[in-house]
Amino acid sequence: MSNDPSLEDESFDISEIEGTGIGQPIFRCDGERFADDAEVKVKKYDFTNPIVLTESDLTKLKTKSEQFVYYLAGHLSMFLRTEFNLTLEDVSEDLYSNFTQSVKVPSCVTLFKIQELNGVCLLDVNSHLASTVVDRVLGGRGSTTPEERGLTDIEKALVDDFNVIILEEWCKQWQDLMTLHPSIIGNETSGRFLQTSPPDAMVLILNMEASFGDVTGPVRIAIPYYTLEPLMTRMLAPDKNLEQSSAKPARWQDVYDGILVPLSAEWDAFELSVRDLMALRVDDVVEMPPRLISETKIRIEDRTCFIGEIGLEGEQVAFKVNESCIEANNLLGKSHG
Repeated sequence: MSNDPSLEDESFDISEIEGTGIGQPIFRCDGERFADDAEVKVKKYDFTNPIVLTESDLTKLKTKSEQFVYYLAGHLSMFLRTEFNLTLEDVSEDLYSNFTQSVKVPSCVTLFKIQELNGVCLLDVNSHLASTVVDRVLGGRGSTTPEERGLTDIEKALVDDFNVIILEEWCKQWQDLMTLHPSIIGNETSGRFLQTSPPDAMVLILNMEASFGDVTGPVRIAIPYYTLEPLMTRMLAPDKNLEQSSAKPARWQDVYDGILVPLSAEWDAFELSVRDLMALRVDDVVEMPPRLISETKIRIEDRTCFIGEIGLEGEQVAFKVNESCIEANNLLGKSHG
């Protein structure tokens, strides 16, 4: 409050002064009034929706999520035996109550839990997309009527296989920080009945757009911040090992030059039933997706150390390194020790 009686009747709406102009008196936290010619920028702040992550934190999460979406699209394509396109629309944070209110009716909402973390997370799949997945799993062409409807219990069980792939792939993106194991604990068709977190709890939301065949629909993953916090703490913490290595670089010993290390190349191609595996015979042809060429893994002492592209260089098979895995650094660190 100001002691100046001339200001007692003055009031203002924050929407009128948002920006750079000063339409009404603005005071500092100590009660001192800004000068009329002061350059003041006013920005709205919603205290019911506090910001937990900075823009830099969200950028790091988006980068990790883009990699998750890339690999997930490939795995779902193999599962459905057709091209499955998936794009990351946004990574944002919102209140749990706002997320549940945004769930369309009917929808296919899966409740899942990460065994190593606290809290219950949500996977929201568009009902039309889910019913199309069911049609494809049952041997159809992946085209259904545009009518959105709830799924039967049998259809939900079939969609769970689809959902498990999504959840396991999401957990894999954190494997360099923590090994995670997801498990489905329930299903809902409406956000009205979801009470897995307090209404004012902050959740991180991955918004994705999926399409295959003639069907397009959203897929969303909502993770409470208190569930994600242990992972975020590890991801955003400075790498102490990296700091130590920069301060004291490892010394190469000449004796290492003559050590022979076995290398092997492998692919994560696909899964095959035991029945089909036993039926394989000489001269049988097993088809593999072309993308595997650029996802070849080089293993050293049973550790995946490099990921890259395999091809021909003259009469020799060549491997181009595109990515160095964290296991490579660990392996070299043990050699230096």
